[in-house]
Order: sequence, then structure tokens, then C-alpha cells
Amino acid sequence: MKFRRSILLFIIGLVLIAYFTKPQKERFMTFIQSAHQLPPVVDYQDKFLYATVTAVYVDAQNPVTENGRLVAPARKEKYVGVFGRYWKLDQ
Repeated sequence: MKFRRSILLFIIGLVLIAYFTKPQKERFMTFIQSAHQLPPVVDYQDKFLYATVTAVYVDAQNPVTENGRLVAPARKEKYVGVFGRYWKLDQ
């Protein structure tokens, strides 16, 4: 009984810590600006215990021609924010 109560309190503690240390969008923007020179287009989704961010980098300076049209290449990066930090998710 004591072991189960300890595990339950540990899980409740982790949930509370995750809720109160969930990083905000401004923190992600400062995090991403330090790593890249071009600002990305950001899709920020705020969840209950964490945040998910999709950053799209558009390279408009080097367009590519596809099917007779000029297209700017882009790449996506996904991040998850929890416990006050952002981690990049592998694709």
C-alpha cells in the first residue's frame, strides 16, 4: 500500500511539474532564433501538459522550377515542449 501511494504521488508530482513548467511560444521563438538565421513560419499548439510546434523554413532566395512554375523549397521541423524545454522530434 505504501509503495502504490508513493508511485501515485510521484505521478501526480510529475503532472503538476509538467503543467507549471510548460514553455510558451515566446520562449520557442527565442530558442529557434538562436539556432537559425531565417525566421520560420510557426504553428504553435498549446496542449494541457505540453506544447507542440511545427516550424516551416521557406528558402525564398533559392527558388526551384517545377512543372514550369517557380517554387520556393521548404522544410518542416517538429518540436515538443515540456518541462521548460523544447525537443526536436525525429521525422
